[in-house]
Amino acid sequence: MGRTPQEEQELRGAIRGARSLLMIAILTFGSAYALTNRTPPISRAHGLWSGIAVGVRLILRGAFHPHGNLLVYSLAVSWLIAITIATLSSAIFFRVNPKLFTLARWEKQGEVYDRAGIRAFRWVLLHSPLGWINPTFHLRASRADCQRLLREMNSGEAVHWLTCIVSVMLAISYLCNDYAVYGYVMLLVRIPFDLYPIMLQRWNRGRVGRVLERLRTPSREAASF
Repeated sequence: MGRTPQEEQELRGAIRGARSLLMIAILTFGSAYALTNRTPPISRAHGLWSGIAVGVRLILRGAFHPHGNLLVYSLAVSWLIAITIATLSSAIFFRVNPKLFTLARWEKQGEVYDRAGIRAFRWVLLHSPLGWINPTFHLRASRADCQRLLREMNSGEAVHWLTCIVSVMLAISYLCNDYAVYGYVMLLVRIPFDLYPIMLQRWNRGRVGRVLERLRTPSREAASF
């Protein structure tokens, strides 16, 4: 017996959610390992919460004392900052007034982002496991879902803005404390890690906005008769 369209949709949603959790877990534990050079000591001897506390202290010590490969270190710190901010603030940003994220007139058609190569960046995300991270960035055929997706994009953009600000402040601290090379790499990492995702969210919001405009047009025409 075949599945109904609703069951198929629920199954696809469950698969996307599972892939997202798997990718987040891999990136988080991998980043923690990169900063501490060992897995957090969670065992019966330490106890769960004491083990987590020790792990957090090791991660913080690693974050403020740069070491190892420049790029791996910068990406690990960036991911841990981003996942922490996303966990604490995504639900808040989802409820923020969408007018705070209004696109400028020159952004709405997306040409400026096309020139910046945003389509190539989007292609990489869609064809790699990095595209699994946020399972809610999928549009279903309804006007209400367009509004939901716009709020998800607003939240994603805000998380990247905060991540960028915190990471830049951390990079400046490296520049001022004899870790200049780490600071410069941390600043360069902001381009693919924050700036392009921010541009992608704004480019996508322009696309969704044009879809909503087309949905409004028939109702306006009908009201004029």
